[in-house]
Amino acid sequence: MNIEEGYISLGNEQLHCLKTGTGKRLLLAFHGYGNDAHIFKPIEEYLGEEFTILSFDLPHHGKSIWSNAPLTKKDLAQLVETVKKEYNVDKVSLLGYSLGGRVCLTMIEILPASIEQATLLATDGLVQNHYYSFFTNNYFGEKMFRNMLERPARYFKVMDWFKRLHLVHPSRHKFAMHSLGTPEARNLLLKVWPAMSQLIPLPSRLKSVIAKYHIPVALYMGANDKIMPPRLGAQFKSGLDTVQLHILNRGHIIFDHENAGEIAQSLL
Repeated sequence: MNIEEGYISLGNEQLHCLKTGTGKRLLLAFHGYGNDAHIFKPIEEYLGEEFTILSFDLPHHGKSIWSNAPLTKKDLAQLVETVKKEYNVDKVSLLGYSLGGRVCLTMIEILPASIEQATLLATDGLVQNHYYSFFTNNYFGEKMFRNMLERPARYFKVMDWFKRLHLVHPSRHKFAMHSLGTPEARNLLLKVWPAMSQLIPLPSRLKSVIAKYHIPVALYMGANDKIMPPRLGAQFKSGLDTVQLHILNRGHIIFDHENAGEIAQSLL
């Protein structure tokens, strides 16, 4: 597999990028929280002749060089226009997993005329997350969020109590503990959540532009996913003829070598 590496400048920030494939069509891929651009390697053998694939490390992931600035919608617009010009294409296709899916949805919202199609895996952003907005775009919420990460012991007790009372599903509890369980994990969350806080697509506007521009969107959701449950995909798909929902017998970790070929078909 021929992999090239490089960076795309967005103001003073640098997004690291892996380039694979030799096709004339252009696919932009964005990984999930705690992953990096290598997560999409398995799909290259299925798409490499049709697409040139640019897989990006999100802020504070992989080899991207990022300060405390948020990734903005203006940055995404600049990114799309830069790669369209570089590769001489009018439209790009999108592939996103979880947090990376929210990036893709934001691109669809702000640049629908530049989007050929999208395949989204266990994607965030299908509904508005008011808790996330409170913790990242509200003064008091931001202070509470920082306090929680700097003094996590009391919050661990609360989460354990919620789990014992069956107020939180065990998988959600496990996800929260994984995200908060070590100083390194808390430090990553403390940087990533604010960095991505400006990319919150509005579902009603998203559905409107998808319908207006007839953008094909394939949603892959895990039947056992408690983080992004399939009902969110069904709710989003309602009324949209170009959105297809696929339910896989998986949890939130929905993509690997085994189903890369199946998922790749949605882009071919």
